[in-house]
Amino acid sequence: MFHRMPRKFEEVIGSQGVDEFVGFMNTAFAANKENIVEIVSERFERRLSEEIHAFRSDIKTEIADLRAEFKSDLSELRSEFKSEIAELRADFKMELKQEISDLRSEMNEKFAEVYKLISSQTKWVFGAVVALTGIFSIIVKL
Repeated sequence: MFHRMPRKFEEVIGSQGVDEFVGFMNTAFAANKENIVEIVSERFERRLSEEIHAFRSDIKTEIADLRAEFKSDLSELRSEFKSEIAELRADFKMELKQEISDLRSEMNEKFAEVYKLISSQTKWVFGAVVALTGIFSIIVKL
């Protein structure tokens, strides 16, 4: 660290004293440097540990908040989904009942038409049988 000492200092203590003094100062500064590096490293590690702890705490809080928000949103979504399903069921039931009612009335109309046709055919068949009986009895008498 120390390379050269002032000339007056060298004249006062001599060249051997300067060499010993420079060696002493370099040793002292080297030891002091190691102590400072060790202290700074310890402070840095402690500060880093505190920051990591604070970061982890913040992350845990954020995760807990996100979970609560997710659960709330999920619950809200479920209730909306249930209400939508209930509405769809009600609409479907109403439409189904209307369709069944329309089909029944249509079937009743068709059955009425069939009944009229059968009734009409029965009248014609009965009329034909009566007429044929009359004609047959006339033919038999002749």
